[in-house]
Order: sequence, then C-alpha cells, then structure tokens
Amino acid sequence: MTKRVRNLLAIGVTAATILGLAACTADPEPGSGSGAPTSQPHPGGTFTLALSTYPQRGLNPHYGASFDASQVLRNVYDSLVSADENEQFHPWLATAWTISPDGLIYDFHLRQDVTFQDGERFDAHAVKTNIDLARNPGYPGYSDVGVLNYSSVNSVEVVDPYHVRIALNTPRADFLSTLSGIGGAIVSPRSLSNRDSWASGEGFVGTGPFKLDKAVPGQELDFRKNPDYNWPPATASHQGPAYVDELVVKYIPEASTRAGLLESGEVDAIGTVKAEDIGLFQGISGYQYEQKGSSGSPKLLYLNVTNGPTTDKRVRQALTTGVDLNSVIQNVTRGTQDRAWSIISPQSRYFDGKYQGSNSVNIVRANTLLDEAGWRDRDSDNYRVNSAGDRLTIRVLASVPGYPEDDFLKAWQAELRQNLGVEVELKYVENALVYDLLAQNQYEAFPRQVGGLDLSLQLNRGFGSVTPDIKYGQVDGITLGSVVAGSKLADKQVDEWLLNATKATDQDARKQWFDKIAQYVHDNAVAIPLYTDRNSAAATANVHGLHTLFDAPRNVVNGWSYDIAVDR
Repeated sequence: MTKRVRNLLAIGVTAATILGLAACTADPEPGSGSGAPTSQPHPGGTFTLALSTYPQRGLNPHYGASFDASQVLRNVYDSLVSADENEQFHPWLATAWTISPDGLIYDFHLRQDVTFQDGERFDAHAVKTNIDLARNPGYPGYSDVGVLNYSSVNSVEVVDPYHVRIALNTPRADFLSTLSGIGGAIVSPRSLSNRDSWASGEGFVGTGPFKLDKAVPGQELDFRKNPDYNWPPATASHQGPAYVDELVVKYIPEASTRAGLLESGEVDAIGTVKAEDIGLFQGISGYQYEQKGSSGSPKLLYLNVTNGPTTDKRVRQALTTGVDLNSVIQNVTRGTQDRAWSIISPQSRYFDGKYQGSNSVNIVRANTLLDEAGWRDRDSDNYRVNSAGDRLTIRVLASVPGYPEDDFLKAWQAELRQNLGVEVELKYVENALVYDLLAQNQYEAFPRQVGGLDLSLQLNRGFGSVTPDIKYGQVDGITLGSVVAGSKLADKQVDEWLLNATKATDQDARKQWFDKIAQYVHDNAVAIPLYTDRNSAAATANVHGLHTLFDAPRNVVNGWSYDIAVDR
C-alpha cells in the first residue's frame, strides 16, 4: 500500500467553470449529438422522459441501490462525493476529505449551507444517521448497501457539526465509490425516523435538486424543482436550482413504444434506444442521439459449476466457443453493443487487452469437447445424449429480460442447437422470484450484469465463494459472494485475490489482482463474457444537456435532470 495521506479539496470547481464557459459558445453542446441546441439554456418548463423500468424496490435509495431503475432517485438525493467517467472523485456535500496512511480513517468536511427538502439542516449527524442505519440488520437497505458496501465500517463519529470521521476495520479501495453512488445517498434523518416507510421510501426526502411530488407505481414519477438548491456536485455544468420546473418520468417497457412517444412529441427524451430505432433519431433533423460505454460489468452468462452438465469444464468450454458470438451480437444489436472478451469492461482502467480475440468461435473443437465429455450420441431430435440416454440440456434461468438480452438469448439458443446439438431451455421469471430459484440450483446458466460502481464490488459479488443454496459470508469485513453469484464458485484462491484487490489502494497492484481473477474465469470457463454495457438516449433538438442523463462512471441513463433545459 502506498503510505501517504491523500487530501482531496474542491478541485472540481475549475472543471465546472470550464464546462459553463463552453456552454456559452454557439456550437452544439458537447456529447449531446449533432442535433443539440446551440442557444443558451433558460429556466422553466417541464421535461418529460420515458424510461423502461420503474424502481422495483420502491423509493428508498438504499434498498434499491443495486438496481439500475432506482438510479432515477438521484434527482432527490445527493451524496458526499461524486464520480466522473474516469472514476475520479469530486466534492459534493463534502467539500474536502482526507484518508489516513493506513487507509482506515476517512475525515470528511461538509458544506454548511445545505438543507433537506423538509427544512432539516444537513450536517455530520445526518451522515452518521444514514450510515449507521444502513448497517442495521433491521433496515431494508442493510441487505444491499449494509452487507455489500458498509460491511467494513467500524464506527461513524461526529467530530463537530460539519466534520464526520468514518473508521474502517480494513482498507477498502472501493469506499469512495460506495459513498458516491445512490447507495451513499443522504436521506433526511427526520424522514428516516418513520420505520413504517423504510421499505417503501414513501415520505423520504433528500437534499437534491428535485422533490418527489407524485408516484404512480409502475407508471410514472413526477418531480418538481427544489428552488433552494445551490450545492450541485463539482462535475455539474451550472450552479443554483435546476433549470426545469418539473420532471416527469414515464415508464414504458417496450422500446419501440418509447421511440414512438418521442416521435409524436409526447415526451422530450427516451432512454435505451433499440438498435432498429436509432436511425429514427441519429443524424435526423429535430433530434439528437447519444450513446456511451460503461465501466460497469459486461453482460455475463454465469455457468453453474455445482449442478448439471456444466460441472464439467469441457462442457463449459464448448458452450464458450461453440457459438459465433461476434455475429450474434452484431446481428442482434446492429453494432450498438460490442463483444465482451473479459469479465472486465474495456471501458475500465483495469481492462487488459490480451483477452481481445480470446475464446473465439471454434465449432469443431467445441464438438470434440462434448464428445470427450461423454455426450457423443444423438436422439431422434438430433440433440446430444449421454450413454444413459439423457439429453444435453442447458437450463437458462433469467429475470424477465429486456433489450437486447431477450433477442440475444433466443439467438444463442438457436445457434447451440444447430452447431452443437445442445438443447437450451429459457426460463424467465420476475426478478423477485429469481433468487429463490437460484437457491434451488436447478439451472446451468444465468445471464446477469452484476452491479457495483467499483470493480471490486462487481467481482466480489459475482465470483466470491457461495454454496449451491447461495449462502455466502464475509472475510475481514468484506462480503464475498451474493445472491446473484450464478456460477456458484467456491475457490479459496479466488477469494484471496478478491480480498487483495479490494484492500489494495495502489492502482497497479489492483490491476494485477483483477487480472488473476479474470484469467481464472477465462481458463476455467466459469462465465461467458457476452457484450459490453452501452447505454443510449435520444431527445428532441429542444433539449439541452442530453449527455448529463448518463450517470458516470457506469453511464446508466438515470434521468438526473439538474443540467437539463428544454426550449419551448
């Protein structure tokens, strides 16, 4: 570990000022496509956005922190720090912070001009209340941020009203990432005092640029501007309150329907544009289109090493190389998603280019592997069977998929039948049910993009040791494994690498540990990297700041609308 004290001050002011000056030019806004406005943004009006999925876990930001759909709550809640696309951290509710040389003590100095939307003052007590509650097993958010993010917190001390000290029991390279995400949202202690609202988040308020005005579960969230807001993150493009008076988020699961609403003028912008709809907006007069890569986990197909045919490494290797994934992904996404070659995103600072082109399609070799594994014969439907006459069947268990996962899985199913004589059964269930079915262990493959702002959290959740019925634990206060660890790996060596990568504060050292994990998964075909996470949005030419809807560094379209303005 590098022995140094890191002092991080309000370095983001210069960046914000530069962005503000850039907006004064007559060129289209940076990152917002050729159709972006060239005029100055003006306050007022309503911004209407259509997204795909309503927050599955309600309106408590801590309880839903691992779900992309919950990121829209960023409009209501601020965090101590913010992250940019390069995974660097900047001031927000904290103006400065220091980290002790041993990585165990974090001192945060807080803004003194912030109030919650219910009038309560933001201070060190509010920070302590939020983190302590997240560590309480009786709080719904404990199952998410408590276990995964704050498991190494030893104590939270109020040094003075605007100085809070957080002590860890082990170094955590991912701790600032934790604080920057929606799981690190600061909720009004007054609203947290109502235990009846803990699960739903109803009545919760934050310090953010918008107040939640109305919620129609599954259909719509309506927000109105917080007129007192004057403490945006250092990465924002302006100061003061949000531009728009109202933000309306409509939830439309079908991508083509969202595109139709944008074409008809019923909404100002949409998130997650399907490949065949991009041409409706990209380069078209009156519209703008934006697409961004992500440092988040690629979409992976976790192969269950504890049950069924995928306990055999040869079967897993055959599934990995028996399909031309390049062609499938190109055909399904029309080039909007790239093939993933590793469990680490190519957008991540920790990606190693040596995996590019590895595990390329080799149908002859894949068939040979299945022969060697004992699946030599064919039944009347031309599926492979073993000597007992059992068909080679891969049961895919998945949460009800959206675009492009659904199209991809159907294409993968067809390719495996044609190329290898492997039967693939697709079982889709609501996300709330998938965890019980994973615990029953009656599946061979599980597609998932495991969440987490920091790579340690992504890999700890995906490849830390779990039992077949999904029991997992902690080592040195660091949680390894999770309910979505679909491969059900239980390898002490991998756990050691995961722990080392989580604790190491030197970037080069972390990269070495991450590469050991990636190499193990690659060599043992524990999971199949499918495609990178590329997020997209489209809007009319009247919308300023389309690029700010992407939540760095994962760049999920979270609908954060502080820097959005709409010309009418």
